[in-house]
Amino acid sequence: MNDRANVEHVEIFLLRYLVVVLAISFTANVVRAHPSSGIVVDPQGQIFIADLSRGLLKIDAQGKANSVHKEGGHWLALDHTGSFSRSEFEKSHHWPRWFKRRTPAGVHPALITDGGSPLVVARNGDLYYVCDDERMIPGGLQIARLTPAGKETLLNPTLRETSKELGGIKGLAVGPDGSLYASYPKSVLKITLDGKFNTLANPVVVKDCEANVPSNETPSLRGLAVDSRGVVFAAATGCGCVIRITSDGKIATVLKAQKPWAPCGVALHGEDLYVLEHINPNSETHEDWRPRVRKVTADGKVATLWTAAGNTERR
Repeated sequence: MNDRANVEHVEIFLLRYLVVVLAISFTANVVRAHPSSGIVVDPQGQIFIADLSRGLLKIDAQGKANSVHKEGGHWLALDHTGSFSRSEFEKSHHWPRWFKRRTPAGVHPALITDGGSPLVVARNGDLYYVCDDERMIPGGLQIARLTPAGKETLLNPTLRETSKELGGIKGLAVGPDGSLYASYPKSVLKITLDGKFNTLANPVVVKDCEANVPSNETPSLRGLAVDSRGVVFAAATGCGCVIRITSDGKIATVLKAQKPWAPCGVALHGEDLYVLEHINPNSETHEDWRPRVRKVTADGKVATLWTAAGNTERR
């Protein structure tokens, strides 16, 4: 390849990268940098978190963090069935190459990090991610389906207008019946895999909210997890707590964080709830987002499992 062709190749790459960055930045009503919401727990109870500064980490029973990969991201999916355990996303024919498999080929559950979008691997073996309309690049208003064979489709094109009204999709989770749950800044929708959606809660009001954002932005929901009964646990980042939403829309607080900590992601293992929290989650500076992981048992006991070394907490 000659020098001119190399230059053109680089220019095309940079232009496409800029398109993705702009799409991610402007799909939500409020543009703000934010730390990772990526936390999953595998069947053996091993905890994995994605962190923009520290990479992909595994936290063992003794509270020690080990590096899985030097790159993390905002979101993280656990592929239980191994549908994508041999997928080489970076070698796919389409662009951009949104996702990365972070576990060796053939190993499952497989760990998949995002390319700027909440993502989950559903019980049917397909990957679902938040995207930007028919372009299906990472964004905040639509949900796309990606099959292991590489086919991409929008789940429901009409979801766009609803998502726009609700402020953009901030998190995804899979329920016990295989349906998807999507969080918005102030609401949660349940979405079946044939694209039908209904409101679980809107607006979500946290009565004991201790706001760390302007009051009109609370509760600023992000990461989600859904238990075997269809009860949703959501990180209410703007209120510094985790809430529980029952199938009939009743809301209660299950964990509160002392400022400047705030929950950003949640995961379930059996009846235990694991919470990824960050210091100063509304800061524009990555170095301010020091993470920790806490565990809440079914009887309400709370334990801090791991805290990253970093700057002194701000008060």
